[in-house]
Amino acid sequence: MWTWFHRLGSPKWFYEISGRWLPWLTAAMLLFLAVGVVWALLFVPQDYQQGLTNRIMYVHVPVASISLAFFPMMAVAGTVSLVWKMKLADMVVKVAAPLGAWFTALALASGSIWGIDTWGTWWVWDGRLTSLLLQFFLLIGMISLRSALEDGDAAAKACALFSIVGSINVVVIKYSVDWWNTLHQPATNFTADPSQPNGPEIWVPLLLMVIAVYLFFIISVILSTRNEILYRERRAQWVEELVSQS
Repeated sequence: MWTWFHRLGSPKWFYEISGRWLPWLTAAMLLFLAVGVVWALLFVPQDYQQGLTNRIMYVHVPVASISLAFFPMMAVAGTVSLVWKMKLADMVVKVAAPLGAWFTALALASGSIWGIDTWGTWWVWDGRLTSLLLQFFLLIGMISLRSALEDGDAAAKACALFSIVGSINVVVIKYSVDWWNTLHQPATNFTADPSQPNGPEIWVPLLLMVIAVYLFFIISVILSTRNEILYRERRAQWVEELVSQS
């Protein structure tokens, strides 16, 4: 039953199997994205307070949600790298940091655009925004740490430990609106709180966009990892054969 786990130690196996997944994942992402965007732009009713501005939610909520997935994913991959010395796990840690920085920056930017209309200001130093900005700097710091260390093994260990420690900030981001009196609102979608109901005409297209963004996240990590595999294994016979066939 652990055969699949041990296969993850083989970059060649992951490269081959991920190549079969990509067309299906891409098709599913495009389908969810197309339906979600059309529904959100054309059929979602205007908010009685925000008007058309509430459509930013269909970008901000998915990217903000997925931005919280990077550090836990890197922490798991980093743990696997430290304990089982799997090269593929370290590759995931390496490629996820810049992707996470981009998603976090997009979450901050879309939130600021939404905030100027909703709050009347681009930025406030409340718990949610400040902790998310800290995550952005932590990811930039991890990228810099990787570049600064010339020893590959030392860089892998340092980034793995960084990922595990940095994932603590995700908990702070998640519960900041509950722990402190912040301007940022608590969750109002996909919640069981009956005082904050949203009809299916609101949350169904949002769910479609969340799924589309998560699929894009998976595709991005796979493509980046495949590129990293080709770079690290460029002298391996199977890579040379692959290049010669192409």
